[in-house]
Amino acid sequence: MKQLKEMIQAQGKIKSTSILDVSDFLNMQVNPKLMDAMGQAFSKAFEAVDFDAYITVEASGIAPAVFASLYSDKPLVIIKKQRKLVDNLLQQPCYSYTKKEDYYLSVNQKYIEGKRVILIDDFLASGSVVLNVDALCTLANAKLVHTGICISKDFQDGMQALKEKGYPVVSLARIKKMDPETGSIVFID
Repeated sequence: MKQLKEMIQAQGKIKSTSILDVSDFLNMQVNPKLMDAMGQAFSKAFEAVDFDAYITVEASGIAPAVFASLYSDKPLVIIKKQRKLVDNLLQQPCYSYTKKEDYYLSVNQKYIEGKRVILIDDFLASGSVVLNVDALCTLANAKLVHTGICISKDFQDGMQALKEKGYPVVSLARIKKMDPETGSIVFID
């Protein structure tokens, strides 16, 4: 997606060869026009997919997922991150590579039970969120039918691993390489 790539080039900050800070438009401060365009892009990408709802994991995927939900006329379910087990929620253990901590993906089963869902997430690096959301869906007798990623770091192993396991993934901005020394980002496509 050209608009997202341009925003990454203009306002993204390369912290290391593997960390891209997009706080200025996606993670801390949200650019609503860009989120609207991303939502439209996701909606178009999934228009031929048979599904019941979008899902996202709090918090950075919420804004683009709301717009995708709006343009697809489908509900959005937000999966919460809990630090401990909660009795009335369906939960899947997960590990945050960014924050280096364990947590539980948590949702009220009634919102996804028996449904075909599409996950929208901000970043794809290792693919662990997709795998754990899929496991959570399986617990709820739901099916993860597709995944939409805002920014994938294809130089890490997540995209390739998911594709090898048969997960269909759409990424709006696929990064091949980042160089913190020069500030350059090379995109795929």
